[in-house]
Amino acid sequence: MLWVLQQYRRCDRVIVPTLKTIEILFSNKIFLNMEEHTTVFCGGILDSLAIELKVSKDFSKLYAGIAILGYFASTLDNQINMQAFSRLLGFFGHRYPKIRKTSAEQVYLVLLQNGNLVDESKIKKALEIISKTCWDGDTEASRLQRLELYDMAGLETELHTGTSSVVSKKITQAKPAVADENASFSSLVESSG
Repeated sequence: MLWVLQQYRRCDRVIVPTLKTIEILFSNKIFLNMEEHTTVFCGGILDSLAIELKVSKDFSKLYAGIAILGYFASTLDNQINMQAFSRLLGFFGHRYPKIRKTSAEQVYLVLLQNGNLVDESKIKKALEIISKTCWDGDTEASRLQRLELYDMAGLETELHTGTSSVVSKKITQAKPAVADENASFSSLVESSG
C-alpha cells in the first residue's frame, strides 16, 4: 500500500481508492494488529497524506484522508497520533466549509476516544469550542478557534500564526490599492468631464 501511495503520487484515480481502502482497513482494525510494523506503516501513510491533501480540491480524497488521520490520532499512542491530530486541526482553516466541519467532527470524536492529546483540565473547554463553533461560517473565525485549540493541545502555533498573519496582511494591503484605483478613476472622470 505504501508503494502505491508513493509510486502514484498525485494521481487521483489511484490514490483516492487506495485511501478509501486504507480507511476501511483501519475501521475494521486490520492494520492495528501488526504492532511491530504499525509505526513505520502509519508514518509512511502520514507522509503521503501530507503531500496528497496539501492542495487537494477532491472532496472524496479529503474525506478519506481526514478519516485516516482520525484513526491515527485516536488509536495510536506515540508521536504519530500527535502529528495526525495536528494535521486534523490544520483543516479547521481549510477554504471549504464542509472540510472544516468534517474535520471538527473527527477531532471531537478523537478527543472523546483519546484523552491524552489535550490536558485533562482543558479537554472540556476544547470539546465546547469544537461543538459551539460554526465551522461552516467565516474562515477567519475558524482559524482563530484553531489557534486556541493548538494552544490547548500544546502544539506549536508559530507556523500557523505566521501563515494566518501573512494572509491578513495581504488582505489589508490589497484594500488600499482598490481605494487608490477608485480614487484615480474618479479623478480621471472629473478631469475629462
